[in-house]
Amino acid sequence: MYNPDPYRPLPVSYYGYGGPSRRRGGVGGLLRQINWEIVAGFIILFGFFVFVLTRNDDRWLAPGTIGLVVVGWVFSLCLHEYAHAATAYLGGDNSDSTASYLTFNPLKYVHPVLSILLPLAFILIGGIALPGGAVYLRRDLVRSRGWQSAISLAGPAMNLLIAVLLAIPFVLGLADTYPALRAALALLAFFQIAAVILNLLPIPPLDGFNAIAPFLAYNTRVSLQSLGSYTFILIFFALSFIPQLNAAFFGGVFRLLFDLHISPLDAILGLQTFQSILHGGQ
Repeated sequence: MYNPDPYRPLPVSYYGYGGPSRRRGGVGGLLRQINWEIVAGFIILFGFFVFVLTRNDDRWLAPGTIGLVVVGWVFSLCLHEYAHAATAYLGGDNSDSTASYLTFNPLKYVHPVLSILLPLAFILIGGIALPGGAVYLRRDLVRSRGWQSAISLAGPAMNLLIAVLLAIPFVLGLADTYPALRAALALLAFFQIAAVILNLLPIPPLDGFNAIAPFLAYNTRVSLQSLGSYTFILIFFALSFIPQLNAAFFGGVFRLLFDLHISPLDAILGLQTFQSILHGGQ
């Protein structure tokens, strides 16, 4: 059945008796979809770079920082998109395509430009962590507008949770002995918070807009969505060349870092090390 509005649930007759099902078994089904080998691989790689940075060896400062931040950022991307897909699954979208996003396979979320080239370029040039993943859900299978909004907000909520978890070594003082590791973890937390703030902007195609989109009139939503093709480029240039926006954005990120007991100075030091790849590792 053709449905021109993906935010409008299909009629019950489309599914048969009982409406959308959860044939894969609710929360248990979510866990069964995960490829735990991939998760273990991320954890092992992340742990390796943590170990490298605890050696306090200047030769490994830049490679260790870049490795930890890249692995951590890609894993957080998977977690972000998994949160979207998992919430859609619980909200009624039991399609095979959505189930395929529950594996933690980074290749399922990758868009060559939005997921790799632009985010990496923006981080290296301006330290701006733009959201880069993509999942294509069957929103017409979702049972209500409330669930639609929850799907969109689940991704930023996951980034916030990751930032809180990254703050634990700072709160407990565990990172004090390892300045290189402290700076790398602070930078990764900085990127998580930046992603939360950017994602919550009510601008298409960001999650903030998608959270309110189900409550907009169809024509209004379509008109606004048509403007979303250049959102990431516009955000980058706005933050790069409008000092007031730049100050407000980074000021907000630094305040949230401070609230998590993470020094913004550590994040800046981590960013300088991360960007040293642009200067031949110097």
